[in-house]
Amino acid sequence: MKTLHKLLLACAISSWLGGSASAATLKLAHALPTEHPVHASLTWFAQQVTKRAHLRVKVYPNGTLGNETGLLQMVQNGTIAFTKVSAAPLTAFSPDYKVLSLPYLYKDQKQYDQVLEGKIGQQILASSHDAGFVGLAFLDAGSRNFYTDKPIRTPADLKGLKIRVQNSAISIDTIKALGATPVPLPYGELYSALQQGVVDGAENNIPSYYSSRHYEVKKVFSYDRHTMVPDVLVVSASVWDGLTADQQKIIREVAKETVAVQRKNWNAYVDKSLKALKGYGVTFVNSDIPQFQAAVQSVYTKFRQENPDLVPLLDEIQHSEQP
Repeated sequence: MKTLHKLLLACAISSWLGGSASAATLKLAHALPTEHPVHASLTWFAQQVTKRAHLRVKVYPNGTLGNETGLLQMVQNGTIAFTKVSAAPLTAFSPDYKVLSLPYLYKDQKQYDQVLEGKIGQQILASSHDAGFVGLAFLDAGSRNFYTDKPIRTPADLKGLKIRVQNSAISIDTIKALGATPVPLPYGELYSALQQGVVDGAENNIPSYYSSRHYEVKKVFSYDRHTMVPDVLVVSASVWDGLTADQQKIIREVAKETVAVQRKNWNAYVDKSLKALKGYGVTFVNSDIPQFQAAVQSVYTKFRQENPDLVPLLDEIQHSEQP
């Protein structure tokens, strides 16, 4: 019955787009504020798809249509066409994404770019079609770091703290390995949770920390760079299968170009954020990264034991050579 429903939906979309592509409006929704660099990049993507594929794409920011989990479900059932979601929660729908949440996965930024923009990245993006969505591109989301009321220089500084994490098994395992108590919470609830003491801190990148004003309640930001989990621009498989080959080609081209647009927007926003945060009295701390790397080795041991099918993919990433 589910297969029949998806087939009918795809046929309806195909007929709808084919009959009047210029009149079609596709929704692109995300949960980030409008000042976030990802919003600027997704707006550029929507404008280019509208212009070049003759498909009107409307952007809904600020979680107006739901949080990341809800938006992904809407993409899966074809209610909306596109969304941006972190790779971490995608692990519940496509196992290949699990690898990307592992701590200290890459040697440096060059290897990160090589993996995600190369054949490994394409393999992972394509792996979720049967789950109801197709990955179009990985968007740089920087590194994730801790922010609390005190410096986090070593894993020992996390002992006894409740830290908000994404709802991802590997993210939870990582925080446990570092000695803190992981608390999965929707991002939209985090500000009040920090304010009310439901959690003692969180982990994220500089743009999210700044744009969501979390610096108002937690003023110590510690650079431990435990993960580099990318954002993923995804399209509903139902909508995708209803597009023409030319429309799909154009959207893929625009998505690839959006990667470079996002990198530029991201770097500019990081610079802006850091200047503003220093003005707001935020203290920045450099953590002892080797101590953190040593503390998370148990996460890799558990991952290899529980995901034997993904071990070849992990090995390929870790042994990939920079160009």
